Amino acid sequence: MLDHLEDGERIPYICRLLYEAYRIPVIWLNTEGETEQALPQFYQARPPAQDSQGLLAEVREHVLDAANSGSDARNAALPQICTTAYLENFVVLPLSGELKLAGTLVIGPSLYTSMNEETAASLLRDHNISSGQLEVWLQYYDLLPVLDRMRLYHAAILLYTLVTGQALTINELLLDSLKLQPAQLEGGAPDLDLSYRRENTWLHHDPSQERELFRHIRNGDKEGLLQTHAGFNEDQYGLLSKKSQLRSKKNLAITSITLATRAAMDGGLFWEIAYTLSDFHIQHIEELKDIPAVDRALLAALCDFADHVKDNHRSKLSRTSALCQNYIFNHLYEELSLSKLAGVTGLNASYLSQLFKKETGLAVSDYIQQERIGEAKRLMELPGITLSDIATRLHFNDQSYFTKVFKKYTGMTPKQFRHDRGIT
Repeated sequence: MLDHLEDGERIPYICRLLYEAYRIPVIWLNTEGETEQALPQFYQARPPAQDSQGLLAEVREHVLDAANSGSDARNAALPQICTTAYLENFVVLPLSGELKLAGTLVIGPSLYTSMNEETAASLLRDHNISSGQLEVWLQYYDLLPVLDRMRLYHAAILLYTLVTGQALTINELLLDSLKLQPAQLEGGAPDLDLSYRRENTWLHHDPSQERELFRHIRNGDKEGLLQTHAGFNEDQYGLLSKKSQLRSKKNLAITSITLATRAAMDGGLFWEIAYTLSDFHIQHIEELKDIPAVDRALLAALCDFADHVKDNHRSKLSRTSALCQNYIFNHLYEELSLSKLAGVTGLNASYLSQLFKKETGLAVSDYIQQERIGEAKRLMELPGITLSDIATRLHFNDQSYFTKVFKKYTGMTPKQFRHDRGIT
């Protein structure tokens, strides 16, 4: 595509084409980060803010991040959708080194939806900017073009295709963006003892679109989830905090994760696992400091639920065996026996034992031991818990028996396990 153009003509032609098609700023930066071409010629300046070095400085930081992210087997890295803390959106595409005139193409800034006074005021409060600056910021936002999420995605795809001559789907674009984000869930494993009582609703979306989103989670369909999520318009989100746009975004993310938790359980995911994922993702979102990070973390959380449901479907267990596994998971710190599970399932103990072993490959007692050793390994990662405490809590007869079973499933003693991980 465009092979008849010389390199010196090709990139300027693409810039002009995108600018005329979308009426959105397009910048070509060379390998030194200097501007080779800018359309329009004068770049819209963001009002000054204490926590920002300026719009172009942020764009160049995104360019560096994209350049350092590596590339796949394609001719160039995939375009990245970048959103600043002030809600300006950019598409950043590092050009292939095979081009004589390499560098980076940047589309933006733009907004997903027009900025109203209430939203702008809460955004300025989030960044400790004086309310006296509101009018200046509103004038700035009014000058930015508005491209909803789907149009911006298609602009990114068009840019990629014009540069490389290759096709790109929205799913590929979004999945690549998720891969390039920093680890979303840092820190220790989620605390299984946390409370899981959350009830809320996702406001102001078309109910059918909302149902479709959570149907994909229920079915473990991440690709369908990404497609539906891309179709949500920014201006349809509810406002759950009048004082802070960041707080509103966090609240919306929490309600979305709450509904995703229910959808995942409807899809067969153990409820304790679903609630644990919910807590883990919500705790992470609460620690974030800007709106783009919250948006990325929410999408990562929804995908995480869909992936867990999909993995659960792959096990192909009957409802009876799944019910047993779920009961064992939830009651691991209690006395467990085949007769108790038979009572839970309403089946004869002998028949249940045969069915469970046929489907899982393990006898019920072996499965319980395996799960308890897995839980013991998690407990060993926590400070202040002795091996004797762990053995007692997980209903091993004594520490010697606990050591024997632990070695059976891990190939090492509990002390060796702790030593290998540097745990004292």
